[in-house]
Amino acid sequence: MTVAELRQAIVAMMNRKDELTEQNTSLRNLLDGEMEHSAGLRQEVDSLKKRLAELEERHAAKAQALMRENEVLKVQLKKYVGAVQMLKREGSQALTIQRNCDGPLPAPQNRSVADIEELAANYERKLIEVAEMHGELIEFNDRLYRSLMAKDNLIGQMRQELIDLRGPVPGDLSQTSDDPSLSDFETTQRALINVWIPSVFLQGRAANAYHVYQVVLLIKV
Repeated sequence: MTVAELRQAIVAMMNRKDELTEQNTSLRNLLDGEMEHSAGLRQEVDSLKKRLAELEERHAAKAQALMRENEVLKVQLKKYVGAVQMLKREGSQALTIQRNCDGPLPAPQNRSVADIEELAANYERKLIEVAEMHGELIEFNDRLYRSLMAKDNLIGQMRQELIDLRGPVPGDLSQTSDDPSLSDFETTQRALINVWIPSVFLQGRAANAYHVYQVVLLIKV
Protein backbone atom coordinates (compact mmCIF):
# COMPACT_ATOMS: atom_id res chain seq x y z
CA MET A 1 0.00 0.00 0.00
CA THR A 2 1.40 3.32 -1.05
CA VAL A 3 1.54 6.42 1.12
CA ALA A 4 -1.24 8.05 -0.92
CA GLU A 5 -3.52 5.04 -0.48
CA LEU A 6 -2.78 4.93 3.24
CA ARG A 7 -3.52 8.65 3.55
CA GLN A 8 -6.77 8.18 1.62
CA ALA A 9 -7.78 5.30 3.89
CA ILE A 10 -7.06 7.39 6.99
CA VAL A 11 -9.13 10.27 5.61
CA ALA A 12 -12.01 7.87 4.86
CA MET A 13 -11.80 6.46 8.39
CA MET A 14 -11.87 9.95 9.87
CA ASN A 15 -14.90 10.87 7.76
CA ARG A 16 -16.60 7.66 8.82
CA LYS A 17 -15.78 8.43 12.45
CA ASP A 18 -17.30 11.90 12.12
CA GLU A 19 -20.44 10.43 10.55
CA LEU A 20 -20.75 7.82 13.30
CA THR A 21 -20.19 10.47 15.98
CA GLU A 22 -22.85 12.69 14.43
CA GLN A 23 -25.23 9.76 14.12
CA ASN A 24 -24.57 8.73 17.73
CA THR A 25 -25.26 12.28 18.92
CA SER A 26 -28.48 12.38 16.90
CA LEU A 27 -29.60 9.04 18.34
CA ARG A 28 -28.81 10.20 21.87
CA ASN A 29 -30.86 13.35 21.33
CA LEU A 30 -33.65 11.23 19.91
CA LEU A 31 -33.49 8.88 22.90
CA ASP A 32 -33.62 11.81 25.33
CA GLY A 33 -36.62 13.23 23.49
CA GLU A 34 -38.43 9.89 23.55
CA MET A 35 -37.70 9.45 27.26
CA GLU A 36 -39.12 12.90 27.96
CA HIS A 37 -42.12 12.15 25.76
CA SER A 38 -42.66 8.82 27.55
CA ALA A 39 -42.53 10.57 30.93
CA GLY A 40 -45.16 13.03 29.75
CA LEU A 41 -47.37 10.18 28.56
CA ARG A 42 -46.99 8.43 31.91
CA GLN A 43 -48.16 11.60 33.65
CA GLU A 44 -51.17 11.83 31.34
CA VAL A 45 -52.02 8.17 31.97
CA ASP A 46 -51.72 8.65 35.73
CA SER A 47 -53.96 11.71 35.51
CA LEU A 48 -56.58 9.75 33.52
CA LYS A 49 -56.46 6.87 36.01
CA LYS A 50 -56.87 9.30 38.90
CA ARG A 51 -59.87 10.97 37.23
CA LEU A 52 -61.42 7.58 36.52
CA ALA A 53 -60.94 6.48 40.14
CA GLU A 54 -62.52 9.71 41.41
CA LEU A 55 -65.51 9.30 39.07
CA GLU A 56 -65.99 5.68 40.11
CA GLU A 57 -65.81 6.58 43.80
CA ARG A 58 -68.24 9.49 43.40
CA HIS A 59 -70.76 7.46 41.42
CA ALA A 60 -70.44 4.50 43.79
CA ALA A 61 -71.29 6.78 46.72
CA LYS A 62 -74.29 8.19 44.85
CA ALA A 63 -75.48 4.70 43.93
CA GLN A 64 -75.25 3.55 47.57
CA ALA A 65 -77.19 6.60 48.77
CA LEU A 66 -79.88 5.99 46.17
CA MET A 67 -80.13 2.33 47.13
CA ARG A 68 -80.59 3.24 50.79
CA GLU A 69 -83.25 5.82 49.91
CA ASN A 70 -84.94 3.28 47.67
CA GLU A 71 -85.13 0.75 50.51
CA VAL A 72 -86.63 3.39 52.84
CA LEU A 73 -89.25 4.27 50.22
CA LYS A 74 -90.11 0.60 49.75
CA VAL A 75 -90.73 0.20 53.50
CA GLN A 76 -92.88 3.35 53.57
CA LEU A 77 -94.78 2.17 50.51
CA LYS A 78 -95.60 -1.16 52.19
CA LYS A 79 -96.83 0.67 55.30
CA TYR A 80 -99.03 2.98 53.25
CA VAL A 81 -100.49 0.10 51.27
CA GLY A 82 -101.28 -1.83 54.45
CA ALA A 83 -102.85 1.23 56.10
CA VAL A 84 -105.00 2.02 53.06
CA GLN A 85 -106.22 -1.57 52.80
CA MET A 86 -107.07 -1.63 56.50
CA LEU A 87 -108.95 1.68 56.28
CA LYS A 88 -110.86 0.49 53.23
CA ARG A 89 -111.95 -2.66 55.08
CA GLU A 90 -113.01 -0.67 58.15
CA GLY A 91 -114.86 1.90 56.02
CA SER A 92 -116.72 -0.74 54.02
CA GLN A 93 -117.72 -2.57 57.21
CA ALA A 94 -119.00 0.66 58.78
CA LEU A 95 -121.03 1.54 55.68
CA THR A 96 -122.53 -1.98 55.58
CA ILE A 97 -123.58 -1.75 59.22
CA GLN A 98 -125.11 1.68 58.60
CA ARG A 99 -127.18 0.42 55.65
CA ASN A 100 -128.44 -2.64 57.58
CA CYS A 101 -129.48 -0.70 60.67
CA ASP A 102 -133.12 0.40 61.11
CA GLY A 103 -133.47 4.14 61.53
CA PRO A 104 -130.81 6.81 61.49
CA LEU A 105 -127.53 6.22 63.32
CA PRO A 106 -126.34 8.59 65.99
CA ALA A 107 -124.35 11.62 64.84
CA PRO A 108 -121.07 10.59 66.50
CA GLN A 109 -120.96 7.32 64.49
CA ASN A 110 -121.67 9.24 61.25
CA ARG A 111 -118.77 11.53 62.00
CA SER A 112 -116.57 8.52 62.71
CA VAL A 113 -117.33 7.00 59.31
CA ALA A 114 -116.67 10.36 57.63
CA ASP A 115 -113.37 10.66 59.46
CA ILE A 116 -112.39 7.17 58.33
CA GLU A 117 -113.23 7.99 54.71
CA GLU A 118 -111.26 11.25 54.87
CA LEU A 119 -108.28 9.46 56.43
CA ALA A 120 -108.44 6.79 53.72
CA ALA A 121 -108.49 9.49 51.05
CA ASN A 122 -105.44 11.13 52.64
CA TYR A 123 -103.61 7.82 52.69
CA GLU A 124 -104.50 7.24 49.05
CA ARG A 125 -103.08 10.65 48.10
CA LYS A 126 -99.91 9.93 50.04
CA LEU A 127 -99.68 6.53 48.38
CA ILE A 128 -99.89 8.16 44.95
CA GLU A 129 -97.22 10.69 45.92
CA VAL A 130 -94.91 7.94 47.18
CA ALA A 131 -95.46 5.91 44.00
CA GLU A 132 -94.59 8.96 41.88
CA MET A 133 -91.46 9.60 43.96
CA HIS A 134 -90.47 5.96 43.60
CA GLY A 135 -90.85 6.14 39.81
CA GLU A 136 -88.81 9.35 39.63
CA LEU A 137 -86.11 7.76 41.78
CA ILE A 138 -85.89 4.72 39.51
CA GLU A 139 -85.70 6.97 36.43
CA PHE A 140 -82.98 9.11 38.04
CA ASN A 141 -81.03 6.00 39.00
CA ASP A 142 -81.21 4.75 35.40
CA ARG A 143 -80.01 8.11 34.04
CA LEU A 144 -77.17 8.14 36.55
CA TYR A 145 -76.09 4.64 35.50
CA ARG A 146 -76.16 5.59 31.81
CA SER A 147 -74.18 8.75 32.52
CA LEU A 148 -71.55 6.74 34.39
CA MET A 149 -71.24 4.22 31.55
CA ALA A 150 -71.01 7.04 28.98
CA LYS A 151 -68.21 8.74 30.94
CA ASP A 152 -66.32 5.46 31.28
CA ASN A 153 -66.67 4.88 27.54
CA LEU A 154 -65.52 8.45 26.80
CA ILE A 155 -62.41 7.91 28.91
CA GLY A 156 -61.72 4.73 26.94
CA GLN A 157 -62.06 6.68 23.68
CA MET A 158 -59.67 9.35 24.96
CA ARG A 159 -57.13 6.67 25.80
CA GLN A 160 -57.44 5.08 22.36
CA GLU A 161 -57.10 8.49 20.66
CA LEU A 162 -53.97 9.08 22.71
CA ILE A 163 -52.54 5.83 21.34
CA ASP A 164 -53.55 6.68 17.77
CA LEU A 165 -52.09 10.19 17.90
CA ARG A 166 -48.91 9.65 19.93
CA GLY A 167 -48.07 6.01 19.55
CA PRO A 168 -47.88 3.26 22.15
CA VAL A 169 -47.90 4.25 25.80
CA PRO A 170 -47.13 2.24 28.95
CA GLY A 171 -50.03 0.19 30.28
CA ASP A 172 -53.18 -1.14 28.72
CA LEU A 173 -55.01 1.87 27.27
CA SER A 174 -57.31 0.06 24.90
CA GLN A 175 -60.16 -0.85 27.27
CA THR A 176 -63.58 0.25 26.08
CA SER A 177 -67.11 -0.36 27.30
CA ASP A 178 -69.15 -3.23 25.82
CA ASP A 179 -72.53 -1.94 27.03
CA PRO A 180 -74.97 -2.46 24.09
CA SER A 181 -77.16 0.42 25.32
CA LEU A 182 -74.37 2.87 24.49
CA SER A 183 -74.35 2.41 20.72
CA ASP A 184 -73.71 6.12 20.17
CA PHE A 185 -70.38 5.80 21.94
CA GLU A 186 -69.12 2.61 20.32
CA THR A 187 -65.62 2.81 18.82
CA THR A 188 -64.62 1.46 15.45
CA GLN A 189 -62.56 -1.68 15.06
CA ARG A 190 -58.83 -0.96 15.35
CA ALA A 191 -56.10 -2.47 13.18
CA LEU A 192 -53.98 -5.24 14.64
CA ILE A 193 -50.73 -3.57 13.51
CA ASN A 194 -50.13 0.19 13.77
CA VAL A 195 -47.08 1.99 12.39
CA TRP A 196 -45.82 5.46 13.38
CA ILE A 197 -42.94 7.46 11.87
CA PRO A 198 -42.66 10.35 14.35
CA SER A 199 -39.35 11.78 13.06
CA VAL A 200 -36.87 11.67 10.15
CA PHE A 201 -33.22 12.79 10.18
CA LEU A 202 -30.86 13.60 7.33
CA GLN A 203 -27.41 12.06 7.82
CA GLY A 204 -24.21 12.15 5.83
CA ARG A 205 -22.90 14.76 3.46
CA ALA A 206 -23.23 15.52 -0.23
CA ALA A 207 -23.49 12.33 -2.30
CA ASN A 208 -23.34 10.15 0.84
CA ALA A 209 -26.41 11.78 2.44
CA TYR A 210 -29.19 9.49 3.59
CA HIS A 211 -32.31 9.61 5.76
CA VAL A 212 -32.74 7.94 9.15
CA TYR A 213 -36.36 7.08 10.00
CA GLN A 214 -37.70 6.47 13.48
CA VAL A 215 -40.30 3.70 13.12
CA VAL A 216 -42.60 2.59 15.95
CA LEU A 217 -44.67 -0.61 15.60
CA LEU A 218 -47.63 -1.53 17.79
CA ILE A 219 -48.82 -5.11 17.33
CA LYS A 220 -52.03 -6.15 19.11
CA VAL A 221 -52.35 -9.84 19.86
